[in-house]
This record gives sequence, C-alpha cells and structure tokens, in this order.
Amino acid sequence: MTPDQGSSETMPGRSPAGPGSAAAEPAGWAADNLLPEAPPPPAMPRPAVTATTAARTARRLRRSLAWLLAGAIALPASILGAGAWLAWTAQWREAGVELARAAEAAADYSARSLLNYSIAASRVDDLLRGLTDAEIRDREAELHHELRALVTQLPQASAAYVLDRQGMPLVAADRLPVPQVSFAQDRDYFAALAAPGAPPVHVSQVYTGRFEGRRFFAVSRRRSNTGNPPQPDGFDGLVNLSVEPAPLADGLRRLTATSGDAIALIRADGAMLARTRDAEGPFPTLPPGSQFRRHAEAGTLAATYHATAAIGGEPQLIALRRLEQLPVYVAVIRPRSAIVAAWWEAVRPQVGIGLPAMLALLGLALLVRRSQLDLIAANDTLEARVADRAATLEEVSQALDLTPCMITDLRGRVSHWSEGCVRLYGYSRDEALGRMVTELLATEFPPGGRQGLLAALLRHGQWQGELRQVRRDGTRIVTGTQWTLRLDPLTGAPMSIVSTRTDLSALRQAERALSRSEARLHRAQEASGVVAFEVAEDGQVMADAALPGLFGLSPATVPTVGRCLGRLHRPDRAAALALRSRLAAAGGAFSLEFRVALADGAERWLLARGEATADPAGGANPRMLAGIILDVTERRAAETALADSGERLRLAQAAAGFGIYDHDLPSGRVTWDRRMRAFWDLPDDLPVTNRVFLAGLHPDDRALRRDAVRNALDPAGPGTYQVEYRVIGRQDGQERWIATTGQVRFAQGQPVRLTGLAMDITARKRTEQRNELLMREVDHRAKNALAVVQAALRLSRAESPAELVRIVEGRVAALARAQTILAQRRWEGAELQDLLQGELAPFLTGIRRDAPRAELAGPAVTVAAHAAQPLCMAIHELATNAMKYGALSRAGGLLQVTWRLDPAKRSLVLAWRESGGPDIATLPAGRGFGSRVIEQTVQGQLGGAVRRRWLAEGLACDIEVPLSRSGAAKALVLDGEAAAA
Repeated sequence: MTPDQGSSETMPGRSPAGPGSAAAEPAGWAADNLLPEAPPPPAMPRPAVTATTAARTARRLRRSLAWLLAGAIALPASILGAGAWLAWTAQWREAGVELARAAEAAADYSARSLLNYSIAASRVDDLLRGLTDAEIRDREAELHHELRALVTQLPQASAAYVLDRQGMPLVAADRLPVPQVSFAQDRDYFAALAAPGAPPVHVSQVYTGRFEGRRFFAVSRRRSNTGNPPQPDGFDGLVNLSVEPAPLADGLRRLTATSGDAIALIRADGAMLARTRDAEGPFPTLPPGSQFRRHAEAGTLAATYHATAAIGGEPQLIALRRLEQLPVYVAVIRPRSAIVAAWWEAVRPQVGIGLPAMLALLGLALLVRRSQLDLIAANDTLEARVADRAATLEEVSQALDLTPCMITDLRGRVSHWSEGCVRLYGYSRDEALGRMVTELLATEFPPGGRQGLLAALLRHGQWQGELRQVRRDGTRIVTGTQWTLRLDPLTGAPMSIVSTRTDLSALRQAERALSRSEARLHRAQEASGVVAFEVAEDGQVMADAALPGLFGLSPATVPTVGRCLGRLHRPDRAAALALRSRLAAAGGAFSLEFRVALADGAERWLLARGEATADPAGGANPRMLAGIILDVTERRAAETALADSGERLRLAQAAAGFGIYDHDLPSGRVTWDRRMRAFWDLPDDLPVTNRVFLAGLHPDDRALRRDAVRNALDPAGPGTYQVEYRVIGRQDGQERWIATTGQVRFAQGQPVRLTGLAMDITARKRTEQRNELLMREVDHRAKNALAVVQAALRLSRAESPAELVRIVEGRVAALARAQTILAQRRWEGAELQDLLQGELAPFLTGIRRDAPRAELAGPAVTVAAHAAQPLCMAIHELATNAMKYGALSRAGGLLQVTWRLDPAKRSLVLAWRESGGPDIATLPAGRGFGSRVIEQTVQGQLGGAVRRRWLAEGLACDIEVPLSRSGAAKALVLDGEAAAA
C-alpha cells in the first residue's frame, strides 16, 4: 500500500522489524497525534496486512486493471505514473532520512539533558549524604544556596527539592524557607520511587507547580546513605529536579529540518514531556492502543512510520528514537501535507502534460479500482484479526522476559535466567543455569563482600547498590542491582533471591566524561579570559583575581559595585544603574555591554551576562547577582570595521549600479538583491525561482545563456560565468540589456554555488546600436559624396589645367563643408543658413564698404541629411557664378539671399538676387556645367523647380523645393513645420 492510504510502513533504507528498527504497522490504526492541533486519538486496532496478502492484492489489481487500461492509456499512464511514483518515493525517502537524522540529534540532545539532571540529582544526594532530616532542616539556608548554585548551571531546570519519606520538603533551591506542606504523595515520581524495585532514575509526567504555578516534569532518584535510621523498605525520601518543558522545547526546535516539523519528548507510557509546538501545553497522553505505545511496549529503539491523526488532524510521518537508559522517546513529526506539497511541486509539470490524455479513462479506472480495493481490504481485515490476536499473546509473553532478571538460591546458584540477562551478559540460559553467579560473572562486591550484602538482605528483605561484573566477551560493566528476598509462604523462611539488573556503565562513563568536561571548561575559561563573579546584597564582589584589571583597577584593589561603576562611561553607567534597579525589583537574566575608561585614555568594551535574584524587601540591589565578564574590545572593533566595510561596499555597489545574485545549486535556492529584482521588474514579495528567471529572459538569448551556464559548471574549466542577454520587465514590459559575471565554487568535483554581479548595460547597447547606424550612415554619405566628386570630375570643363583644378577644388570643398555641417549634427540634418554661410562667408563680414557683400535673411530651416549635399552643390554653383560674372565679382556688388516657407504649397522658396555687378550685354548662349548641376540637383534629386531671370541689375534666381516628395522620404525637416502644415 502507498503512504497516502494511511498505512504504516518501514521507510526505505531501514531494516525489517526488530529492536532498533521500524516495523510495518497495521493499516488503519489510530495515529499518535503528537502535534498540538488535535487531541490524542482512541485506540482502534487493525492488524497488519501480511506479505502474502499484499502480494495477492497486487496480483488481483494487475489482473483486473490490465485489460481496462492497457489499450487506451498504457503509454501516458505509464509515463505519468512512473514519474509520479519516482517523485513520490523520493520525497518520502528524503523526508524519512531527514526526520531520522533530526530524531537522532534530538534523542542525543534530550539524553544528554536528562542525564545532566540525573547527575545533578546524584550530586545533591552526595551533598546530603549522612545527614538526618533534622540536620537538613537546621542547615536549610546553607544547603539552599548550594542547591541554588547547582540549579543555575542547568539550562532548563527551574527548581530542586529534597523530600523525606512522607513527601515533606526538607530543602529547596528556589524557596527559603521551604513550605512545610506534603505536596508530593500524589505525584507519580513519589509513588514510583517509594515502591519496591524503584528505578535508579525516574522521569515524571508534566505537572503544574503548587507554589509558583509553572509547568514542569521531574527527574528524581531515591536518597541513599542518609543519617536517618534504616527503613524496612529502604526508602528514605528522594531528590527531585524540576525541568520546564518550554526551554527544553526551545533547544529541540533548533534541531528540526524544516519549519513545519515538530519534535515531542514522550515517556514510554505515552505521557508527553515537551514539544516544540504549543510548548506551554497542556500536553495530551497517548492511549495504550496507539502505534507509539506499541513501539514503546515492544522496546523499539528506533522507528520511522506513518500515522493517521485523530478527527480534525492530518496524516503524519513520525521518526521515533528511544533515549539511552531511559524509558523516554523522541518523536520528530512532519505533516503528510508538507510531503505531498513537495511531491506535487515535482510532478505538476508531468500532470499538466499527461493528464489531458487520460483524464476521461482514469475516472472509470479509479471507480473499478476502488471497488476492488474495498473488497480486498475487507478480506485482509478478516485475515489480519486472527494474526493480530496471536501476535498480541506472543508479545506479552516476550515482554515479561525482556527485563534482566535472575533467581538464585541463598548461596548464589542460578535457577532462573531471563532473556534480558542473556542480552546483558551474553550467556545463554543453558550456560547460566546451575552456575554460581559470582564465578560466572566475576562479581566484585562492595566492602564487606557478599556475606555482608546477604546479611543486610536478611535484615531488610532487600538490597540495592552497584556491582562490577564481566560479560562473556570480557567487557567489564557496572550494574545497578536490586536484591529482593523471597520467603516461603508457609514457613516464612528465606527461599531464594530475586535480582534485577540495570547496566550503569554508560551512566558512569558519562559522569566521568562530565567531570573531565567541567575541568576542560575551567581551563577554557582561563584561556579565553572569561571572569566569573558574584555580587552580594551589600555590594561586595566575589570574583577571580583578573576582575580588577578588566576595570582598570590595581590588582590590590578590592572590587565593589561602586568602584566598578565609577570606571564606566557616563552613558553606559546610566544603563548599568537602570539594569541594577530592574534586577533588584524583578530579578532574572541579564546581558549588558559597556565601556570602561582606562588610565591611559583608552577604552575597553566588556560584556557581562548572568542572573539575579530580586530583593523582596525592595532594596536598591538584587539579593544575589552572579555571572561572567568577558573583554569584547577586539570583537567590537571588528564589528565596527565590518560595518564600515559593508557601508563602503554598499556605496560602491550603488555607485557602480551592480546587482548581486547567489545561486545555491544543490538546493536550487536563488537570492537576489533589490537591484537584481529591479532589472527583472519583480515585486519584493515574489520569490525568485528558475521559472521566474526564464520567464523574464528574452527568448532569443536563452540558448546563449544556457551555453554560458554549461561552460561555467564544467569542472574542467575555470568556473567563470560571463554573458550578456536581454530581459523583459515582468510588469512594465521594458527591454533591458544585462551584463552578468560570476564564479562557480566546486566541492569534490561538483558545482555547489554560483555567485556574481549583474549590471544594466541598456544605455551602452543603445549607444552601440546608434553608433553602428551612424557608421552605416557615414559610409553611405561618403560613398554618395565620392560619387558626386566623380561626376564633378567627369563633367567639369576648363580652358586650362589650372582653371580645371580651381573648379574641381571649389566643388569638392562645397561637398566637404556639407559633410562637416552634417557631421556636427550627427547626420540628422543641416541648417540652411549654415550651408549659405559656408559658401558666402568672405562676403558676409562687410569689412570694406565698397567691397562686394552678401546678405542672408530667412527663418530657421533644417535640411534633411539626404537633401543637404544636393542643395549645397546648387548654392555653390550660384555663388561661383556670382563671383566670376555676377555681383560678387566687382566692388559695390550686392547679393541678397532670402528664403521662406510657403504653407499653402508646403514648400521652401529661396530667392537669389544680385545687383551692382557688371552690365549684362547679352544673355548666355548655352548652359554650362553649373547650370546643369543646379537643374539636376534641384529638379532631379529634390523634386523642385528653378527659375532664372537675367535682369539689368543682375541675376534673379528662384528655387522652390517641396517639403516632402510624394511616395518618398521627407526632403526637408523644418523647425516650424507644424506652422507650415
């Protein structure tokens, strides 16, 4: 069955059912609702489907659906089904691996935390060793401070209590004096530890404190070696450490693989101790019929299984890990909806392609499939009930034999050897029965030997302690041993000894490791410069010898709060005083960074962290304040330098206009800054994905970008990524050119990260395009000019070579002047007045009154680039004729050139009037080259008309050029074209 049918199955990569592995759970069982959204479900047992039944079901489905689907939807269904199934199994496999890793880490974290509390309880027991209840009450204040110092070292612990055998508190870490109220007799930890065969360490369910109202669970152990008279049952009170679930949940929350996962800490009996969601509770208790309880009762060490939540919840995938040496489990939960969402994201493109081809037939197939599955499920249910009842009986019989337990006679000869002893010591039943335990296990007894323990057992009926023994493989272990004397029910004479064992080797190793760790921590504090301190209510400071030096005081100075505050900068001193007032009123944890002024004028940054106890009398100082001080001057300097560097980088980036991108290749996560988003015109709330990137990329540039990425990701290459491409804005539709460069980082020969810069080069690209167009235009105009020069050379006539050179030079110079004027205007056109001034410049100054001169008058007119050269040639020929034969050839001659726009005809009219030149005796007999040039350029190229009249005072020539030619490009572009229209 697939996971979406609510079945329980072993995740891929796990071994079959057995200790430390996840077994296939019965389909349809009620789930362990470990998330806070739904209450714990009732037990609804449904047995597991056997492998034979599952195989038979699969064969039935294949036979019944083969003929229905083969002909019509075989190809699209196989492609779609295979892709979906591969994605489905991959998603579940990946989720199972992630949850298993998180469960391993959470179990390790929880085991270390609870082990610390157990060790702390042992330390409290050692602290009170040999003291009677009366002596503890007499020394309550002293013992309270020692317990308080111990509890502050535990991150999640909130209180510690020592109780006598009636449940009355003797001393507490958080209260002085402790209320004399019997408040523990109804707690499960008191009942468990007061009963015979009590465990070495007990973890209670979650309670609400009777004094402070906070929620907690207790880590407790019996008191030992007290000064009170020995008790018949060996119980003489207990040591209790209260642990708050919420801080413990905060530590577990950091171990989740995704934000949607949850972690719960649960006892083997289903009582929940902490969870990362709704950490404040109340917490549900998992019922006996739940999958979790079945795993716990079977002693499963690790399992990953599916579960169906109760009404109102949803299916979940759960990874379960048992804590070492404790009946407590860690469960890491991921909702099935999160896994399905990831799977759907992967298969959605496949569904979009294959679904239209098979949608109609799929509905019919599903109806048939549902009816067959219902029939098969009904048959499987009947078969599984029989198997389930047989398995339940087998589990009960096996569970009784799992505990390491042996029965010996009074001399120590084995008469019963449980399966738990087989696992603990390695000897089989046949090897152990009839053997002396002392010889078999090489037992080392406490002082007094076995006879002393036997005498104590005969006096009290039981004995509890530790023994050192040797396993079959030669490994030495430490066992927590509980001896109970069995008496003859008729005579009351001792019959045998029932002995239960617990392997304490790992606990003792952990205690030794903790001791070494504390020593290393002390050395590390000395090496790192951390200085511990305590401040009493009267302001006296108890600290390491290095504290005066941190505040710039001499080593001989006795540090006080006033002296230390006097060395602070004034703003920091005010903050410190305000903090002291707050701690005196409310207490709690604190953290403060401040500056200290040194004698040489320098300053030092210090960090103080710790915890304070409020003064109930309302004094100015806290009742107690303890913590550490660390010199953080170098860190502050580094932070300042880093901030300055970051600001310089930001300013440089803003000035350069760069955008920054970062692509995590294995995960596909893409990070863009604001400038990169602006290039694509993306809103801030839209996630950056590969789909969004490709949607904005110009289709013609996708192949170019794909080749650049392929080359950059090649491990044999330099890993450099450089490409220029176009981007279409998502909202404004604007096209932009982007130049991007980056570098790929490789790990073990595989690309893992691409980071780089991008820049908007749209302006540069447009400039390049304009320059290219301009170059083509220049090339075109140059060719035209050369063609005109060639025509001038071919048609020019003169009486002498010198005259020919002068004529050609003049005409070429006219073309060059037109070219220069056009180049100044970037070939967009030329001013008509500039063309006239270029030809008539010597006659426009009027330096001598009797010299020939020219006058120009007319509106601003811009001549298009393709019309400027022809018009310039016509003006040159008129000017040349005027200088040779007309008004500009003699003193007193006058040339007047005027032009105007004719709106009615949409034309430019240029009037050329000469006066004061030589008398014209006769009209010219024929047309020279100049006349032909004028007519050809004005009429042939510009589509205009030329009218020349030879008057007595000189030449009168009217040139009329249309503003645009019919069916052709515009001939003239006028500044006042709208007025002329």
